[in-house]
Amino acid sequence: MQFRWPFRPGGANQWSLAEAQQNFRAYGACNQRGRRFVRPPADDEPVDPGWRPIDPATDLFEDFAGEDYRPWPDDGSALCWWLPSFWGVPEEPAHDPNREVVIDVGSVRSERDLHGVLKRDLGFPSFYGMNWDAFWDAVTGLVEMPKRLRFVRWAELELRVPLAATMLRDQLKRYDETVQGFSVAYEQ
Repeated sequence: MQFRWPFRPGGANQWSLAEAQQNFRAYGACNQRGRRFVRPPADDEPVDPGWRPIDPATDLFEDFAGEDYRPWPDDGSALCWWLPSFWGVPEEPAHDPNREVVIDVGSVRSERDLHGVLKRDLGFPSFYGMNWDAFWDAVTGLVEMPKRLRFVRWAELELRVPLAATMLRDQLKRYDETVQGFSVAYEQ
């Protein structure tokens, strides 16, 4: 499950796979308490030379909160984001003007992480500039914005990156004032 939806909270160690990878890079374990249990890999546990951590800005995954899932792949390597066989997101669905997009910001650790999550979940183009001017350009003309936007674990974002949380809220308030029928919710 974690390979298919690596941003889904509540993995084997109560962290999403993406959060566990960030934590491991920061301090060598999926969480601080787990540091004492971490051991180096054994000789018979080689690491794939092409393996790399998930990059929220470029690795695109299905929305775990969605309702329409593809069947599980016959070959598990289709779920490995670092391999050429990675299946990525399904073909672009027809735009639904009433759709809701749910964005989990609980794993965001920096403003750059936040822009990466926004780029991925809102379908910003590859040339997205990862700054607030570029965000405004994207939502006002580069992508079809959803009718409803819902952020989950917002309180964690406000604790970790308060300035970015404020900037995003201000940008979306401004967007709401220019577009009829748009709504945004921030769930703690």
